[in-house]
Formats: sequence, C-alpha cells, structure tokens
Amino acid sequence: MIDAPTGAAESEPPPLGGIQRIARWVEMIGLFFVLPAVAALIVDPARRAEGLFQSIGLGALFDLPFATKRLLLPLLLLFTVAVVAWLMLDRTFDRRQLWNTTGLRREWRRVATLFVPGAVLMLAVAWAADRFLDMPAGFGFLSLPRHHPLWLVIITIFYPWLSAYPQEISHRTFFFHRYGSILGPASVLIAVNALAFAWLHAPFWNLWAFALTLPGGILFAWTYARSRSTLAATVEHAAYGWWAFFTGLGWFLYTGSIGS
Repeated sequence: MIDAPTGAAESEPPPLGGIQRIARWVEMIGLFFVLPAVAALIVDPARRAEGLFQSIGLGALFDLPFATKRLLLPLLLLFTVAVVAWLMLDRTFDRRQLWNTTGLRREWRRVATLFVPGAVLMLAVAWAADRFLDMPAGFGFLSLPRHHPLWLVIITIFYPWLSAYPQEISHRTFFFHRYGSILGPASVLIAVNALAFAWLHAPFWNLWAFALTLPGGILFAWTYARSRSTLAATVEHAAYGWWAFFTGLGWFLYTGSIGS
C-alpha cells in the first residue's frame, strides 16, 4: 500500500492468503477489464457480438427502443453506487479519502503547474486532429467555444460530478484500496490502474480514447497516490476533461461519437 502523506489513517487489512490473492486478481480483472469489454460489445456500432448475446438469451439488448450507448452513463453511476456501498461496509477503509480537502490543498500547486504544459500539448494535438483527420461538423478545433458556448457551461456544471467524480471513486479510491495489496510497488499499482482507466473507455471504439486517457490515468493515479484524496484527483480529471472538450478532443470521449 502507498502511505498517504496527508495523514489520513487507513487500517491495514489482514494479509491475504494464496487463494484470497487469486480471488482478488480474478475480481479485479472481472470488474475493471471484463465488464468494460462487455459494455463495448453491447454498444458496438457493428454489432459484432449480437449472435453471441442471442445464444445466451441476451439478444434483447440489441433491440432496445433507444441507442445502447445511452446506457453508458447510467451504468457508470450504478457501478459507482455499488463500489461506494462496498467501501462503506469495509471497516479498513478511511472514508475521509472520498473527499479529503487536505490532500487537495497539498497537491493543487503541482496539479496546476503540470496542467499548463499539458493544456498546450492538448491544444496542439486538437489542432492537428482537426487538420489531418475527418472531424465531424461542429466538433473541430475550438468548435464548442466558437459555436456552442452554452455546451461548455453545461459541461462545466455537470461533468465534474456526473463523470469525473464517479470515475475517480471507482477507478482510484476503490481500486487503490481494494487492489493495492496485490499489485505491490506504487509504480505497478499506478501502471495497472492507468490501464484499467484507459480500458474503461473501450466502449468508444476509437484508439484516440485510449491515447488520451492512458496518460491521464497515469497522472490522476499519481495524484491520488500522493494525496489519498478523491477530490484532488477529481479536480485534476475535471480540468483535463473540460479542456479536452474546449479544444475539440472531447469528441473522442463523447458517447455521441460512437458509431460515427
């Protein structure tokens, strides 16, 4: 486990036995790698797994009266509710980590300093994507601030709490607490966590989603490892996510892009 520099105490769970460690690995792979893969197959615009789902009696998922991609946000929120309940029932979990303003105060200068070059790089990548890729109308370089500023206001209000915070609870707070003991060194924990975070975006069916979220996952995991503050990781996640939409890169992380 990574010690929290903020002073937030977390009771050490009893050491896991061999069978328990295997079960924890199976649990982690199932929740953070298999489930996103299943979600990706359900929303796959090419419907490549429709036959498989029909063979196991789940073909009705492909005949819903609405696009299956609309299920992604509700499923994320449902998963977050489940892991929060899990954490609340775990006596070894320090509940202060679900917010922890002290951790944010310790880390905000580093987060802000790193955001400046990160934002410049994202701006350059967004410009290159708009110039060399076939971006859809209304989603090019700086399209939202130029043509849809109201959407930026809506994203500012809702994105941190309906997207960034739930993801940080499940993919940082829960992940670190639950699987830190089996992943060992901090570098391994951060690396696997970043892969799980990037894989969460498999349902978008584009390589850009992985390219954008993998470095983000490393950065957010590092922040959480240093602070043990979900709030600190959420602020950083929300800042980069909002900037992605501002520059035009948000198209690759928008459910409306699935199948385009």
